[in-house]
Amino acid sequence: MEYRVIMVKDGVLLKKTFYKTKDRKKAFVKYRELISKNKEVIFPKKYINLNGIKEAKHEIYIVKETEDGDSFRVIRDELGRTDVEKPFMDNWTILNSNVYNIEEKFWLYGNDSKSERVTIHEIIKPLIRGIANKTLTKKIIVVYNKLVIYNDDEFEMVICKCKKDAQRLHHVLLNSCSKNKYSNLIFMGTATTEFMISKMYDLIQERTGWPMLKIYRKNTRP
Repeated sequence: MEYRVIMVKDGVLLKKTFYKTKDRKKAFVKYRELISKNKEVIFPKKYINLNGIKEAKHEIYIVKETEDGDSFRVIRDELGRTDVEKPFMDNWTILNSNVYNIEEKFWLYGNDSKSERVTIHEIIKPLIRGIANKTLTKKIIVVYNKLVIYNDDEFEMVICKCKKDAQRLHHVLLNSCSKNKYSNLIFMGTATTEFMISKMYDLIQERTGWPMLKIYRKNTRP
């Protein structure tokens, strides 16, 4: 009898088998260990770019080879209806499952958009650079799918998958900086007026040299 600990996205197996064994106890130990370690994720991936920007749910399953007489879980759908769970991929019985977060990686302006993506840790570093200087202030604002960090001398831009992701990043950074009492970081929320959006577009073009057509894009969808 084989047991496996696997990752799935929206109920579909990803190419990720964390662990496999013939020992049920060892399988559950590994499963719980992975869930405990997963709490270290700061900014979970919520959206994927696959034929458009879509929400995605990642989970970790512990499964066993299906046998006659197995008991299957009763599950509830989004409408509250219940049903008996079927074997996963037709031959695996799901013993337990849990949400599994993946640390999101971002395109930071100046880096290659694919090979040099960064986590929120690498975004915090330039955000708080020089912050001990109380005369220094930085503004942080969301412009559609872009999070812009700037003052007269510095400019950083994080290109997110969509506006909601940029807003989520803004709020996580705000909460983190509030806990550390960084009073010279000014979180401005989301640019909503045509005047502010136009002003930020001009700033982005001035600091990056990007054509306006590229700046106007509101998500990373091809």
